[in-house]
Amino acid sequence: MFKAGVLSAAIFTACLAAPLEAGISTLTAEAEAALLEALNDEYHAQAFYSALIDEYGANTPFTKIMAAEEKHADRLIRLLTKYGVEVPENGYLDGSLPMASLPSSLEEAYEGGISAEIANIALYEQKLLPAVAGYKDVTRVFTSLKRASESNHLPAFERCDNGGCQVSAATGGQGARKFSQRQGDGSAASKGAGAQRGDRKGQRKGKGKGNGNGKGRR
Repeated sequence: MFKAGVLSAAIFTACLAAPLEAGISTLTAEAEAALLEALNDEYHAQAFYSALIDEYGANTPFTKIMAAEEKHADRLIRLLTKYGVEVPENGYLDGSLPMASLPSSLEEAYEGGISAEIANIALYEQKLLPAVAGYKDVTRVFTSLKRASESNHLPAFERCDNGGCQVSAATGGQGARKFSQRQGDGSAASKGAGAQRGDRKGQRKGKGKGNGNGKGRR
């Protein structure tokens, strides 16, 4: 009898000490809005990078990054489903939502990608992560997506912007052929890229001060 009483007390104490999150089955309006905004961001990125691949070919960083965005969207969809939130369709793919204009060159696309990833990092740090502070599972996914921008996507675009990516015109995309021609011509846009990089480094150091809208995301 004594042992049974001790066991019951222990179970009761453990239940009281269990993380509060375990009993959370719904999202606050703020947390739900943050999840939907994150998904919308991934949706736009998917559609935008898909359009860039059509324009400039598959032999560009956009192919791998688009695949990563699709996986990110799947993780967010699983969270929305877990909390009983209706998952919207990707309206950017069928044209029901307006997508950002495509850049006129690969150089501009890389510049836009850098700006978009910097803005994405700031979005998570300043707005989305604070909105889900009470949800460990959502915080974990948001943190992972932010790190993907910091450690993978942003460095990839910076590497390409610095001339570290080779694009073959034969791999498809009208823009790939244009890019090859511009490389041979030594266009003014290419010559001016070095001056812009210094400004961008300063922007990256101060990324926490604003969310700006990049070309690849909304």
